[in-house]
Amino acid sequence: MALSHNAIELKNVGVVRRGNTILANVSLSVEAGSCCAILGPNGSGKSALMAVLAGYLWPSTGSVRVDGRMYGQVNLGDVRSGIGLIEPSRAPKFDDRMCVRDVVATGLFGTIVLPLHRDVTESQWRRVDEEMASVGLSEIGERAYGDLSSGEQMKTLLARAMVSNAKILLLDEPTVGLDIGSRAACVAVLDRLLARSRPPTVVIVSHHLDELPKAVDKIVLMKGGRVVGQGAPHDLLTSAHLTALFDCHVEVFRSDGRFLASVGATDLG
Repeated sequence: MALSHNAIELKNVGVVRRGNTILANVSLSVEAGSCCAILGPNGSGKSALMAVLAGYLWPSTGSVRVDGRMYGQVNLGDVRSGIGLIEPSRAPKFDDRMCVRDVVATGLFGTIVLPLHRDVTESQWRRVDEEMASVGLSEIGERAYGDLSSGEQMKTLLARAMVSNAKILLLDEPTVGLDIGSRAACVAVLDRLLARSRPPTVVIVSHHLDELPKAVDKIVLMKGGRVVGQGAPHDLLTSAHLTALFDCHVEVFRSDGRFLASVGATDLG
């Protein structure tokens, strides 16, 4: 029997910690090479779901299959080697003095420094340079990581994840804290990644419609630890759905192929 074409499959996943239900009966599938966006208010379980996918939070119930491998039946380290997890609040603590090119190259080894006992080959450096070029970092490869703006650091982390040959990118609010220009630049990088002939599977957690890639294929709405809706963007990204989701008046519209939202101050409670 052929393996499923889904990169991610969750069935009836629940997470209970210290008597508190964090996730309840979550079922989700994400097709390989597609982009899935998870939206919901604070405390809805989005980050917990990402932690489950990355193998850092173990479900109390249900099953998790990532890249065709069932959690509980495989070495999680092997699965994680194919996952690029990017959480700005928990970014790896690189030495601020490391140059950008070296930080990107650490993705080859899954470390935060270049190993002393292993040399980076010429072909590996070419791959590093190609990924840096793809995210617009070629001109600042020798700059110190600590001197970069938040947007440049996010681009560096994206290039590092791609150098690692990650099949799956898990992005938990990747543009948090970035200014408008930096957010737009990072979204453009995601657009280019998804336009590749063999794109990674991307799962992105966000509060903002304008930071979703144009190529987003699936929307998952979460509230209170549950999935309250999932489907195509044009079906889920509506004023009615998001107004109910965030408990405030949300007006959704489209511009240049992107979904945008205007939020009113009306208290619906």
